[in-house]
Amino acid sequence: MTKNTKILIIFFVATISAAVFFFLNAKPSMEDLKKSVYPAASLYSEAKSVSDKLNFIDDTSKDIHLSDITDGKWALLYFGYTSCPDVCPIDLSKISQASQLMENSDKLQVVFVSVDPARDLGNLDNFAKAFNPSFKGLTAQQDGLMSVSKTLGVYHEVVQSQKTAQEDHSNHNHSHDDHSENINNDFNFHKMINKATGDIQNVKTHEKHLELMDLGYVHYEDDSHDSHKMAVDEKPSSTKVAHYDVDHTSSYLLFNPELKLVALLTNPHEPGPMSQALDKIIEALGKN
Repeated sequence: MTKNTKILIIFFVATISAAVFFFLNAKPSMEDLKKSVYPAASLYSEAKSVSDKLNFIDDTSKDIHLSDITDGKWALLYFGYTSCPDVCPIDLSKISQASQLMENSDKLQVVFVSVDPARDLGNLDNFAKAFNPSFKGLTAQQDGLMSVSKTLGVYHEVVQSQKTAQEDHSNHNHSHDDHSENINNDFNFHKMINKATGDIQNVKTHEKHLELMDLGYVHYEDDSHDSHKMAVDEKPSSTKVAHYDVDHTSSYLLFNPELKLVALLTNPHEPGPMSQALDKIIEALGKN
């Protein structure tokens, strides 16, 4: 074998090896990636810059930007509430299962965001970590919550629960005096305050409570033993304070490490396809 022949063979082998390496390691095009993760995830053609809107509070009402807890990781946000009767627990359980199936779970931070701060503040992390120790919980004051919801296209609306509707219907069968007594027994009178204006309102009905919540009011604790009065945004001491459910978006929002909105994980939510879609997106769009 001549020297030139050896050189040609070496060159040929090197070329083939480089081509194979490039083929195996090349990242898919955006269109190919979209098709490969659908329908588990709907990928945006261009990531949406929303970082300036991702302002929340933690269980202690401390202001938190999402970047403070993601620490350079990808973030998966799930919007729900702790007293959700069925959908939220099921969804968070599926997210936990998907996380455990992922090869890149160490690159993803799951965050539960409550759309019911009046009842959930103080129990956010405990609720989230009950499904997975790595999960974290946040919320926002009503005005901030409306801002981030509008930016992200997240829908949530307070609705009367079926149980309450049945109770209210039953109450109408009683006399006026009996009806008033039932309302008194079923609702704790309290005060609510608008922190922006300082206005304090007496709340005697469920309807008034929900109306003030929509206007940004929070629970007000009037301590008669202290000259200082303090507004609090904590979970009511009685589970009877407010009977309502919250309709909300069932999609999960995926953000890249720069906290740009990259994709939505939509129904049906199944752990296997979700984990595969998340791994593909993180591998294809993540930094080397």
